[in-house]
Amino acid sequence: MRFLYLTVFSCFFVLTACSCNRGGANVNTSGNTGEQKPQQRHKVQVSISSPANNDKFALGSNVVLSVKVKDAADPVDSLRWFIDGKLLKKATPEESVTWNTSGQTLGTHRIEASAFYSSGQRDIVSVSVLLLSDKAPKQYTYSVVQTYPHDTRAYTQGLLFDDGFLYESTGLKGESSLRKVDIKTGESVQVTGLPAEMFGEGLAAVDDKLIQVTWQNQTAFVYRKSTFKLLTRLNYAIREGWGLTYDGKHLLMTDGSATVYFLDKDYLTEVRRVEVCDNKGPVRLLNELEYINGELWANVYQTEYILRIDPATGAVLGRIDMKGLLKPDDFKSDTDVLNGIAYDEKTGKIYVTGKNWPKLFEIRVTEKQ
Repeated sequence: MRFLYLTVFSCFFVLTACSCNRGGANVNTSGNTGEQKPQQRHKVQVSISSPANNDKFALGSNVVLSVKVKDAADPVDSLRWFIDGKLLKKATPEESVTWNTSGQTLGTHRIEASAFYSSGQRDIVSVSVLLLSDKAPKQYTYSVVQTYPHDTRAYTQGLLFDDGFLYESTGLKGESSLRKVDIKTGESVQVTGLPAEMFGEGLAAVDDKLIQVTWQNQTAFVYRKSTFKLLTRLNYAIREGWGLTYDGKHLLMTDGSATVYFLDKDYLTEVRRVEVCDNKGPVRLLNELEYINGELWANVYQTEYILRIDPATGAVLGRIDMKGLLKPDDFKSDTDVLNGIAYDEKTGKIYVTGKNWPKLFEIRVTEKQ
């Protein structure tokens, strides 16, 4: 009998527990059970009505930000506007907000509206806009002051002037090198080669060191300037190395896009970036670089133009037309594009050349009349 009592009691307990478990979250206040109703999916009720995605504005413009809210049972209580992830202003859904773009960098900026609903839900909607220079670039031309010989085997990727010598980084796999060049003769007085799999690119002098980047290896070589002794290799995250220069604080680097990356000079980690634009749009294929009197000068790959850029904003301040620099008689089968800018801080002299060019030129730049 004791066994039978325990068995009946156990069955009753199991049945009760199963019944309670089956009711679960669907038990209502009257004690009746029912099927769980599917939860309604939240629908975004807000969209940005101004500005439109990919709108273009001149730097300094006032950009009006506003949203459109659909009629919904769950109203939007408030908004927060963000520019590139930074809070601009809190507002009501009906309120238009003005973003003054003075002091911004040029290029693409992300505008976000974070909408808060009465129910506690939140939605984030966004658009991208492009800030362009508010001025057309000044147009410049050149005159040749002096002509020097240049090694036609030098596929010039990086060029700089320091302590009376040219320092040159040359490219092509299996042929890339770092050179110290006598400017008067065009002869290399010191040379070191890169590993065969490396394609040399931009070059910069930082204190007593030379830093040479590579095209697709994401590797930089750091040398003692006086001896070309390899001190270390550094990796960087930028997908391709093109131009390189030093502004006294950061290394400035290009990757063939319209972007200039500002890098820590010791570790090559990114500090900030700017997108180079004129009054019409971004300017891509930025190649060899030189920092001259607070401006960034850049060859535009496969063109005969050198840009003068404001490194703070990315605005193209001027465009130097270099057409006709190398005469037709100087072109050979392997003569390639204009590439290479070097600046002598002590004298103010500017030197330019190109890939496999037979000549290097000292030039004087003047504004077109």
